[in-house]
Amino acid sequence: MTYWFSLALTASFGALLGLGYFGGLWWTVRRIRDTQGSTALLLGSFLVRSVGALGGFYLVLRWMDGRWEMIALCLLGFMGARLVLVQRWGPEAVSPSSQDLYTN
Repeated sequence: MTYWFSLALTASFGALLGLGYFGGLWWTVRRIRDTQGSTALLLGSFLVRSVGALGGFYLVLRWMDGRWEMIALCLLGFMGARLVLVQRWGPEAVSPSSQDLYTN
């Protein structure tokens, strides 16, 4: 495998990890009001997302023989996915009735 191909593959894998992590977070936040066991949903989602992301980073670390630049590139792809998802799903407009929740 060439060096440039491994760079692209590592960044892409990081982006996939980020899509899974932040997409799961978005899904959880959207479902919280409709769920009676919201604490279990939050904890379960956090555990699944964290184990998935950390497991993915561990795989990159093992696959690339512990080279720090590859794990940094994977993290860059992970955070790049976050930026893309925030752009796509950005904050919704706050309605006047929900605005009272954020004031003292």
